[in-house]
Amino acid sequence: MIPYQTYAFIPQELEPEQLLPFVPKAAEIDQEKDKRLYSIAKIIAECSSIHAAATGLMQLEPWDFMAVYYDAIDHFGHGFMRYHPPRSPWISEEDFDLYKDVIESAYRFHDMMLGTYMNLAGEDTTIIICSDHGFHPDRLRPQHIPNEPAGPAEEHRPFGIVAMKVPNIKQDGVIFGANLLDITPTILSLYGLPVGRDMDGKPLVSAWKDEVAIDYIDSWEQQEGDAGMHPPNLRVDSVDSQAALEQLVELGYIEELDENVEVQVANTIRELRYNLARSYIGANRHREAIPILNELWEEYPEESRFAIQLFQCHLALDETESAEKIMEKALGDKQEVMEQAREELNQLVEELKDKKSEDYTEQEIHKLRKLRMKATLNPDAVSFFRGSLLFAQGNYEEAIRELDKAKKAQTHNLPSLYLKMGYAYLGLKKWFDAACYFMQVLELDPANPDAHLGLCKTHLKEHREDKALDEAMAALSLIYHNPQAHFLCGLALYRCGQITDAVKAIETAISQNPIFPNAHRYLAGIYYKEFQDGEKAAKHRNLAREAQQRIKDFKAGKIDLNQNAGSISDWVIEINTGNKPKLDAPMEDTVIIVSGLPRSGTSMMMQMLAAAGISVMTDGVREADESNPKGYYEYEKAKQVGSDNSWIPDAKGKFVKIVAQLLPKLPSGQPYRIIFMQRPLSEVIPSQDKLLERLGKKGSKLTPEKLAETYQKQLKQVEQVLNYYQDIEVLPINYNDAIANPKLIATQVNEFLGGKWDEKAMITAIDPSLRHQKS
Repeated sequence: MIPYQTYAFIPQELEPEQLLPFVPKAAEIDQEKDKRLYSIAKIIAECSSIHAAATGLMQLEPWDFMAVYYDAIDHFGHGFMRYHPPRSPWISEEDFDLYKDVIESAYRFHDMMLGTYMNLAGEDTTIIICSDHGFHPDRLRPQHIPNEPAGPAEEHRPFGIVAMKVPNIKQDGVIFGANLLDITPTILSLYGLPVGRDMDGKPLVSAWKDEVAIDYIDSWEQQEGDAGMHPPNLRVDSVDSQAALEQLVELGYIEELDENVEVQVANTIRELRYNLARSYIGANRHREAIPILNELWEEYPEESRFAIQLFQCHLALDETESAEKIMEKALGDKQEVMEQAREELNQLVEELKDKKSEDYTEQEIHKLRKLRMKATLNPDAVSFFRGSLLFAQGNYEEAIRELDKAKKAQTHNLPSLYLKMGYAYLGLKKWFDAACYFMQVLELDPANPDAHLGLCKTHLKEHREDKALDEAMAALSLIYHNPQAHFLCGLALYRCGQITDAVKAIETAISQNPIFPNAHRYLAGIYYKEFQDGEKAAKHRNLAREAQQRIKDFKAGKIDLNQNAGSISDWVIEINTGNKPKLDAPMEDTVIIVSGLPRSGTSMMMQMLAAAGISVMTDGVREADESNPKGYYEYEKAKQVGSDNSWIPDAKGKFVKIVAQLLPKLPSGQPYRIIFMQRPLSEVIPSQDKLLERLGKKGSKLTPEKLAETYQKQLKQVEQVLNYYQDIEVLPINYNDAIANPKLIATQVNEFLGGKWDEKAMITAIDPSLRHQKS
C-alpha cells in the first residue's frame, strides 16, 4: 500500500488560481492581519489530501465497500457561512464583498469530487451521500455564539441530507422523514444482509422502485465475527479511566501530571462529562444528567451553562421548586462573576491604553472578548428562563408577560421563544393567538416540526381536522420518528372518519414510544366504540395505567436504567497470563516487580521479599504511617516509568513496586518477573477510601461500582500487554491466601524467584493484624 504521505497536500502547495474561485479578490487581503485566506487554503489542502487518498485506494486496491468522511463543508460553514448572501446586518460590507463566494465554491468543489467518485465507481455502484446536519444560511444565522467549547454548534441547522444513486431507486424521488440512524440499516438491506431489530433506524425502502424483501435478526451484537471493536471487557470509558488514575495519583502511586497537561486533561474531562449529561438529556434521561451537572456546576460555578441545563432538567421532571432555586442561585453566581470580570476588564483596558486596537495581539483580543462576555448579563435569556419557569408552573399569563420581554433577542433565538409563547396561549385556550405565534416560527424557520405540531393542536381545538392532518403530516415529513405527531395524525384521521388509518397512526406512535398513556387510552376507546373489541380495549387501558405509573416512577428516580452495574462483592482483580513459558533469564539480569492495585497487598509482599534477603529498590521518600506501619517500600522514579525509565538497568537483581496500570509503560527487551497481588475489590476500594481519608484527599468522583468496573477493564488491558511480551513472567498471589496460608505462599514466591531465599523470614513478615479491610 502506498503511504498516506504520498497523497498529502499542504496549503503552501496550492496555486493562486485554485484559491481565486473561493475568494476572487484575494489580492486585496492583507494576510499579515487577516488569516482567513490561509484558513481557506488549509481546509482545501486537507480536503484534497483525503480525496487523493480515497480515490487512490479505489484505483490501487480491491474493494467492495468504500466509506469516506469529509469535514471540509463543516469547516467552511463555521468559518464563512456568516458571509454568505444575503448579507447579515452585523457583517461589514468589506468582509461580505471579500468572502461571499466561499460557501458556494465549497459546494462546487465537493460536486467536482463527487463526479470523480462516480466515474471511478461505475454505473452499477450504489452511491449514498449523507450528512448529520446543515447550516443556517438565512436570518437564523446567529450573531453571537455561546461562550463554550460546543458553542459553534449553534450555527448548525438540525437537518442534513441523504441522496442516493441506486440501480433500483425511484428517479428523482423524495424521501420523507429519513434519519441518520437509517443509513446503516439501508446499507445492510442493499447488501442483502439482515437488519437488527435492536437498531433505532429503518431501511429507507420507500426509495426503491421495486419492493425489496428485508430480513431481520435480533441483534448484530450477538453475531460471531470481528466487528472492528474491542470486546466489552476491554472498552474503558476515557472519563472513568482518568478518574481512576486520579485516584492512584491521590493515593501516591502515580506521579502528578505537569500543570499545563493537567489543566488540559481536566478541561477535556469536563467537556466529556458535560457531553454525557447532554446525551442523557437528549435521551430524556434527565434524572441521570442531574448528578453530573450538579458536580460540574459545583466545580465551575462561573460556567452558567451547567446551571441552565440543570434548570431545564428539573423543569422536564416537573420539579419547578428545584428549578426556581437553581435559577436564583445561578443569577447570584452570575452577579459575582460579572463584578470580577469588570474589575479584570478595567485592568486590561488600562494596560492596553497606549496601544491601538489594530495592534492588539490575538491573545489580547480573545481575552477582551471573553471578559466582555463575562461582564454582561443577557436580559433576554433571563426573561426566557423566567418565562419558562412560569409556564411550567401553569402560570401562563405571567409567562407570556415575561417571555414578551425577550423579543429583542437575536433572530436566531426567536423560534424557540415564539414556540413557548404559542404553547402558553394554547394553555389559555386562546387558539388564534397561539396559531399566530406558531406561524411566526414557520416564517423564520419553515422546517420547524414543533411549530407544525403546535398548529396541528390549534386546528384540532378549533375542529379543523383537515388542516390539523396537514400540519401533522408536515411534521412527520421532517422527523418520522415522532410519536406525538403520529398520535395527533391519528386523532385527526379519526375525526375525519378514517378509522382504520387512525388506528395505524396511533399504533405507530405506540411502537415508537410504548410508554405513551394518551395513545393507549385513545386506542382503547376506538377499539371499544368502533370495533366492539373489549379485550383489546381492556389491554390498552391497562397499558395506559402502567405507562402512567412508569412515567411517574421514572420522574421520581425509582427506575434504574443502569441495571447492569452489578455488585462488587465478588469481584477480584485477577491477571491471567495463561501458559506462558518460564523465564530463562538469571535472577541477576531480571527486574523483580511487585504489582497490583493500591491496598491489594503490595506493601506486604515487599516486606516479605525484603525479609527474605532480596535487594529492594526504594528511596524512603514515602515514610511509614498509620496505613502502613511497616513501610511502603516505594521508589519515586517507579511512579514516572512512563516518562523516565532510565533507572530500569539499576533495578536488575532487585525488586521494586509498580502500580498495575503502569506495567504497560515498562521498556521491552528487559526480563521481568512480576508478582501480581490479587484481592477482592470489595476490600480494595474501601481500603483505598480509608487511606485517602487519612491523607485528607478526595480521590475519584466515581461510585465504588463504577470505579471497580473501570479497574477491571484497565487491568484486562494490562493483562493483554503482559501476555504479548515474551520476556515477562507473572506469578499471581491472592492476598487472602497469603494471610490464611503464609507457608504455601512463601514457597510459591521462593520457587518463582529461584528457590534460594529465606521462606521462614517471608512467613514472619506476614502480619494479619495489619489487614485493614475485610469483605
